[in-house]
Amino acid sequence: MVASRAIITAEAMMANRLIGTVAALLVATLLSGCDTMTPDECKSANWNDIGMRDGLAGKTMSVLNDHAKSCSKAGTAVDSANYIAGRERGLRTFCRLENAAPLGLNGSAYAGVCPAPLDFEFRRRHQAGYAVYTLRSQVDGLDSRGERLQRRLREADKDEAKQLAASDKDDERKRIRREFDERRRDVRNELRDIDRNLQGTRDALRSAEYSLDTMR
Repeated sequence: MVASRAIITAEAMMANRLIGTVAALLVATLLSGCDTMTPDECKSANWNDIGMRDGLAGKTMSVLNDHAKSCSKAGTAVDSANYIAGRERGLRTFCRLENAAPLGLNGSAYAGVCPAPLDFEFRRRHQAGYAVYTLRSQVDGLDSRGERLQRRLREADKDEAKQLAASDKDDERKRIRREFDERRRDVRNELRDIDRNLQGTRDALRSAEYSLDTMR
């Protein structure tokens, strides 16, 4: 088990380096709007390096078409041969099996870019990591929702106290209490549903984490 945890830690470190590369590519894409490359980048492009970066990010060959569209606006053409050679180099690093689980744990998709001999195992490990990511996200979402409902209960208590203090009529005070009792009942029913969902989701998460931890 200790060895397995060491493997997961090493995978997380690899994921951080991979995530940095992906983040840089995404920022560049967002800054250039719908185009994947700016005119200046197209004119000075080292297509081998661009291919390698796209391979490291696990991008499909369709990205080359996007680059071609962007660069056609600048009157430049892509160097497909150099791009493909660079992409293959990048994919050799991306497709290492130790990268698969961290990629899934980060919530990143796998586009099936690894060669057939590696694809099945890479996909299996990625799916195991992604299952943990999904369940952790669900737990966080349920926890946040529960906290919001708890705040609503506290706020209802304060609002009720203010309205009761401002009223000196028995009928009005009964109405206020009845209204807030109904409001709190609805919130507590929601909280019970969340507690039940949390229990099941946390059980599923523990199982998914165990499966990932023991994966070879």
